[in-house]
Amino acid sequence: MVRPRYTLAHLTDLHLRPAADPLVGGVVDGLARTRRAIAVLERWDWPCDAWFFGGDLSDTGHAETYEALRDLVEPAARARGVRVIWAHGNHDAPDAFARLLLREPDARPPLNREYRLGGLRFLVLDSNVPGAPHGLVTDASLAWLAGRLASPAPDGTLLAVHHAPIAPVQDAAGLWDLRNRDALAEVVRGRDVRLILGGHFHQTSFATLGGVPVVGASSVTYAHDLAAGRTLRGQDAGQGFSLVQVYDDTVVCTAVPDAVGAAVHRSITPDQARDLPGWP
Repeated sequence: MVRPRYTLAHLTDLHLRPAADPLVGGVVDGLARTRRAIAVLERWDWPCDAWFFGGDLSDTGHAETYEALRDLVEPAARARGVRVIWAHGNHDAPDAFARLLLREPDARPPLNREYRLGGLRFLVLDSNVPGAPHGLVTDASLAWLAGRLASPAPDGTLLAVHHAPIAPVQDAAGLWDLRNRDALAEVVRGRDVRLILGGHFHQTSFATLGGVPVVGASSVTYAHDLAAGRTLRGQDAGQGFSLVQVYDDTVVCTAVPDAVGAAVHRSITPDQARDLPGWP
């Protein structure tokens, strides 16, 4: 079995709230859901190179929400030898985010950042509009991205944008989309971007932009009810995160649901699989 060269977990839209009022919509605890996701990653037998937290980490922007997230994630990541990459979304307070998670107290938007995982380049592109729920990549940020992509990375580039450049399914979500997808498409077209990661819409979605695959991840805390069709309805169901595996010739992105159901057949461990007929 061919192993990926790089493996990342993409967790987004945590919507953590202050301890005095922890429930989103009075229903679901974002910190408890995040603990559940981290517990999965801690026991996983897919070792990750990075855990990427893709924005709307806080629901309110309060400093204590970022402190709680940092205190949960960073010790777990150190124990697993995993790098943590943070991005902010439209619900986040950029000053508190930069000070407490990036540890850059003087940083101001746009918070575009470049990271390297060996030969893989990971770019975080700021799509946030101050005080607004919709997304827009400024001309300055597009120029920053074009400059980074002018030279290819040895193993290519993953690009992360909180406002997933995907046409939304629900009508109301169309009010909060990325407004200049076409401009972003022109910058990534023909470059070494292998995948664009996004969140914001609380659902797993797939698209292309400028010839590049796009994957929108579900929310760790609550997801949108797609069975409602064009009506936007948040629900305490369908949560999860994404597993991103970068191979030499492809990138595989897999939705990891939060729920665990009844077993349909017996579990088959990796060691057992090697004894099954057809193992190479």
